Amino acid sequence: MKTYEIVPNITNDYLIHIKDFEEAIYISKLQYSLFHLAFTENISTENILEALQKSFQICQLAGIETKHHFKKIYVYDLDNKTVHIDWRMSKKGFNLMVMQFPSLNKEKALWLWKLAEF
Repeated sequence: MKTYEIVPNITNDYLIHIKDFEEAIYISKLQYSLFHLAFTENISTENILEALQKSFQICQLAGIETKHHFKKIYVYDLDNKTVHIDWRMSKKGFNLMVMQFPSLNKEKALWLWKLAEF
């Protein structure tokens, strides 16, 4: 008696749609931006950029794709007629970045305490 096997037929078109869907899911998880760092009033732009770079390094060393947690966006300020760079981040990416700040203040301490609860 002859037996038959079911063989999945995966085409390149199918894979392209899967990748688009996967990318849309990752983008939907990028809920935070540098705007959410309002509690870091006394931290300079240089320290924020350094924390961002360290977060990228941690992701790369851990084998995690940074594009799943960080995305560069360009924001146009209509009042000043300028464009500036902002970053959209996942919750993990944002928390990782907060942990990289060099100085400790009350607001950061409260944030780290909340992180410890998860």
